[in-house]
Amino acid sequence: MISLGLLGANISHSRSQEMYESLLGEKVQYHLIDISDDKDVPSLSTLFEKYSLEGLSITYPYKKHFLNDVHFDEQKIKNLKAINCIEKRADQYFATNTDYLAAESLLKDHYLKKYDKFIILGSGNMANVFKTAFLELNISFQNFYRSRDGDLNAIDYQALTDKKTLIINTCSRNFIFKSENSLQCGFWDMNYSFKEHDNLDQYTQQYYDGADLLREQAKYALRFWKMGHLIKNL
Repeated sequence: MISLGLLGANISHSRSQEMYESLLGEKVQYHLIDISDDKDVPSLSTLFEKYSLEGLSITYPYKKHFLNDVHFDEQKIKNLKAINCIEKRADQYFATNTDYLAAESLLKDHYLKKYDKFIILGSGNMANVFKTAFLELNISFQNFYRSRDGDLNAIDYQALTDKKTLIINTCSRNFIFKSENSLQCGFWDMNYSFKEHDNLDQYTQQYYDGADLLREQAKYALRFWKMGHLIKNL
């Protein structure tokens, strides 16, 4: 049985195992490595040996934790300064950012065909992923985040958006998007299965649960781990 792991904090809501099993058409041994303090994060060698890992995923807040311990195949991925996928090759560890690869792919294949104005909410790793993707694609965007712009719910989105606008929410789950008025734009939420946003499909033209990005990045992760040939359900 394939052995994979996910390292993060407060990750009991993760649907990653479900995604991998759906793509592979078989059960996987999936280890949720839930650690609240970065001082307690083991070394990569310990993680791979303890759980007999064939691939390790990284989520918040540890996407920068192993930057000095890994190698990269692509400079543009290294420039992101955030990783979410690691594999062991011989006695070395290589990393990539499948969030970026998946975001760029979904933008080109779907969202750019429907929208031509984009608003990114947030300033963390996922916001940087989308900003980098838009710059790579030569697409303009607006970016709002709490440390600079204050209460994001105080922004007049009705004045900023129309039916060709897509809001991309990369804020953490402690931010709940609210709008007093119905919006004609689309809303792509990186917080998949987030109950506090269940009603957004009533206030936006189209609500997209971030599970589409989760599934797409899982495909890229399997390919990075040399398991792409095992994918049965695209």
